[in-house]
Amino acid sequence: MGDDEITPSLEAAYAVETPDENRRLYAEWASSYEETFVAAKEYRYHLHVADTLVAHVRPAGPTLDVGCGTGVVGVALRERGVSEIDGVDISPEMLEQAAKKGVYRQLIEADLTIGMGVADDTYAAVASAGTFTHGHLPPEPIRELIRVTMPGGRCAIGVNASHFEDLGFAAWLEAAVDEGLIGPYELTRRKVYEGSDPSTPDDMSDIVGFSVR
Repeated sequence: MGDDEITPSLEAAYAVETPDENRRLYAEWASSYEETFVAAKEYRYHLHVADTLVAHVRPAGPTLDVGCGTGVVGVALRERGVSEIDGVDISPEMLEQAAKKGVYRQLIEADLTIGMGVADDTYAAVASAGTFTHGHLPPEPIRELIRVTMPGGRCAIGVNASHFEDLGFAAWLEAAVDEGLIGPYELTRRKVYEGSDPSTPDDMSDIVGFSVR
């Protein structure tokens, strides 16, 4: 992505190739993201991830919202009774928007491919929507999310359905089970947008739910 290709859009987000391109895109998009994307496309992904996280039990401790963006997942979690929420994102401009929501205990700027600088076993739960997708993260950074989750803690991680298949997320998760990092995982497919076509993988999300061992 060159400097002349910065117009914020879903297509531009899918096309980013480096952390710096990611930061540049979201610096431009942060102030209009909820109007031009969340509202305009009737985005529902964040609601499904929040529902998946609390389906079994409300987290008894702090929850981390990974790739929190402007804070729509945090708001959904708060509406579902989650009271202690931290957010992490690569974009400082998105974090500025998230801070305005008033639902986060703290916000962390970090590149998940490098690490978060958060202590092991810090969180009772982890949620993520829209971060594991084209142009963003492959499966390996899930290991960092497992590291910061307490034993017995719950994770709900959304992965673009096409991305899930193309980058081998299922094989990675099976290896994590075999390694004893996580328990058996559940996989549910949900619409990303209100009008998503279930036959179009890019309009669907595979939400992975599992407990950390």
